[in-house]
Amino acid sequence: MIDRFSLSVAVRGLLDSRRLTLLTVAVVGVSVVLVVFLTSLINGLQVKLVEDVTGAIAHVTVEPEERQPVAVWEREPEGADGKLYLGERTGYTRQKRKLEDWKVWLDRIEETAAGLKVVTPTVRDQGFVVRGQTRLSARILGVRPREYNAIVDIDESLVDGRFARLPAGEVALGEMLAGELKVGVGDRVQVTPPGGKTVSMRVGGLYSTGFGGLDGATVFMNLDDAQSLFGLGSAVSSIDLKLTDVFAADEVAGKLSKQVPYDVTSWTEDNAQLLSALEAQRGSSNLIVFFAALAAAFAVASILVVLVTNKLREIGILKAIGASRRQVRTIFALQGTLLSFLGSVVGAALGGLLVLGLSTLERPNVAGPPEPLFPFDLTRTLVLSAIGVASLVGFLASLIPARRAAKVQPIDVIRGL
Repeated sequence: MIDRFSLSVAVRGLLDSRRLTLLTVAVVGVSVVLVVFLTSLINGLQVKLVEDVTGAIAHVTVEPEERQPVAVWEREPEGADGKLYLGERTGYTRQKRKLEDWKVWLDRIEETAAGLKVVTPTVRDQGFVVRGQTRLSARILGVRPREYNAIVDIDESLVDGRFARLPAGEVALGEMLAGELKVGVGDRVQVTPPGGKTVSMRVGGLYSTGFGGLDGATVFMNLDDAQSLFGLGSAVSSIDLKLTDVFAADEVAGKLSKQVPYDVTSWTEDNAQLLSALEAQRGSSNLIVFFAALAAAFAVASILVVLVTNKLREIGILKAIGASRRQVRTIFALQGTLLSFLGSVVGAALGGLLVLGLSTLERPNVAGPPEPLFPFDLTRTLVLSAIGVASLVGFLASLIPARRAAKVQPIDVIRGL
């Protein structure tokens, strides 16, 4: 329990030593500013990196397993005579990789995947887009536009036309691809699958996402149009999932792989280097917090040691008039905690203002609207955590000087006078 006497003496002692108090508050404040600024900057960079990687792809993909070739000597003999008969080799083309019963599994996926934002069927394959004498290779995506817009926000990146309400018979092109074809909204292009029949389609929308693979080499069309174009019937190429938490993709993929008889992959499988970089950044952030906390702890401890040394006479008098050891310890522990708390509040406020001020700075982006110059990610949790950790560190740092003060004997002080 903190009694009124201990609190009153602690506050009065800090007010009597204004210079030391202000110096300690300043040191702790600078440490907290450093923590808030650098941590929010590192977190912001991590968020931007993840968004740049996952902004144009699904978090989890369900698709047919790819057949692997098997050597002759690895196959088991077939037939009653125990012989292995070899015949004509049949290639397994990518076009044949399809999900026939995908509608059956949609409900199972929605029940199993926690934190699901959207799940949608997709047809994807390579083809050609032709306009006049210009013939370009492109990735053809057949989607349900309104649902797929939750995976890649094409509507937000529209330059002209529409996407979420894209009707049958129309396609949406990236601005770069449309520029190479020299077409705009309302023009017609020829879409040709490999070895298939050419289909004439109207350009219904132009977009610019900032992702080169989308803007320069992708054609979006309705799911039904793509199924007809590639001769899939009612089948699709894959089922794409978008999650509210991008880092839950591995867990969701693991659960789904036990529920559906298909190949389930997470975006992290193709981005292991990015995850390693994020782990390294987290380590750097933790080191920054540790050394900043260490600096604040040394500041509080050193100031309190000076206070104890300078206040030996007052400590002796307090104990002589009846103050207990517990009360003396409480006085100096309170001083350390108050110094750290005041410094952390000031530092968190200044750090937050600094981050908010720098967040308004922008840099031009040739592929879209201007982007923030510094991608900060300042959260209430970060600010409150910085204040809490700094206050706790100040309290712990004050324990040694407080114990030293509690051991002071009044008679020794009197003899030293």
